[in-house]
Amino acid sequence: MRIRAGRGFAVLVVLVGTTGSLDAQMRRVTSIQPIGEVRSGDLLLGVGMGRAHDRAFPLAGLSGNLWSVGEITLAYGLGDRALIQLEGAALRVLSIRGRSASAIPLDPGVDDGTISDADDFRVTVAFAPFGSRDGFSAGGIVEVKLPNSDESRGIGLNTTDVMLGLLGSWGGGPWRASGRLGVAILEAPLETFEQNDLAAYALEVLLRASPHMRLSVGIEGLANTRDVIPLGTEDVGEVTAGAEWHQGRWGFDLGLGHGYAGNSPDWRVVAGIAWTRSDSPH
Repeated sequence: MRIRAGRGFAVLVVLVGTTGSLDAQMRRVTSIQPIGEVRSGDLLLGVGMGRAHDRAFPLAGLSGNLWSVGEITLAYGLGDRALIQLEGAALRVLSIRGRSASAIPLDPGVDDGTISDADDFRVTVAFAPFGSRDGFSAGGIVEVKLPNSDESRGIGLNTTDVMLGLLGSWGGGPWRASGRLGVAILEAPLETFEQNDLAAYALEVLLRASPHMRLSVGIEGLANTRDVIPLGTEDVGEVTAGAEWHQGRWGFDLGLGHGYAGNSPDWRVVAGIAWTRSDSPH
């Protein structure tokens, strides 16, 4: 697991999952350090932005290019190898390129060709108490997505979702492989007292190319295990790559993602900047 700017830190280990919100995925921005290196009192404040090309929203029957502006991340080390994080975007804007029948009543403003809304916010607690800092480490992750969007705007579900999973990480020297495996419990937007449980998975390889630069490649997503899929809880999945640069307490990063499943965008680009307070080596 790593603390990241912009999109925030993503927990890498056997679970880089998200609560099912595609926009909680690809939290690429500035991975400051693996979860195994997090110490009590570490702090990260990050802000970033991103653009997703050809993103689909089946509940509203909309598709187009989505901008996320003011992607805020606040992460704090609760203890050694344990942290809590809050993340979400202040504003998301969809440039509508395609429309089909909507399953919900939409705001009249959707007809203007662009639509904007706030993002839902996510609270994550991750911990890796087992193993060593330099070899294998393992732990768990709990993430809750809190509703903040307005579903009538077409680009949010306004649902409460939960993700539970296991984390694992192994490596040494300049590289480390991390992953996550768990379950995402998604509220069905159109059905009262209905949920959909998806497999949440992630795998990433991180290479320290220099004292100030890290490179990463990975895969992450959510996969359905049922034949009838409630609208708004479809599969998502992306292949990702990123570059991160650190200088002192500041970190910058750029990430690229390519969707391969369900409602994932064709391409996604994200960038961010973060300030950190940490005694851990970078």
